[in-house]
Amino acid sequence: MDGRSHGHGHGSWGRRGGVVALGVAGGLVPSPSALVVLLGAMALGRTAFGVLIVLCYGIGMALTLLAAALALRSLRDLTLTGRLHRLRPYTATMTAALVLLVGTGVTVRAVAALV
Repeated sequence: MDGRSHGHGHGSWGRRGGVVALGVAGGLVPSPSALVVLLGAMALGRTAFGVLIVLCYGIGMALTLLAAALALRSLRDLTLTGRLHRLRPYTATMTAALVLLVGTGVTVRAVAALV
C-alpha cells in the first residue's frame, strides 16, 4: 500500500446504529416459512392473522440478530480473540470445508435412506 488517501472514511462497526440496521435488515428479509404461513392464513380466510404472525416473526428475527450482534460486540475484546486472530487467513477455507462436510453428511444419509 502506498499510504494515499482515497477520499472517504470507513466509519466504525462499533456504532450502535450499524448494529440496529443489521437487525432491521435481517427482520425484513423474506423467508420461505413466512410465505407458507401467509399463504396458509389466506387460504383459511384469516389474512390479517397471517400478516400479524409474519410481522411478529420478522420482529423476532430482528431482535435475535440484534442480540447476537450486541453480544459479539461486547465479547470482541476477550483475549481469546487475540489468539484466534492468527486463524483469520484460513477462515474462508475452514468455512468451505465445513459446508462440504455437512453436505457430504446429508448426501450420505439420503443415499442410505434410498438403499
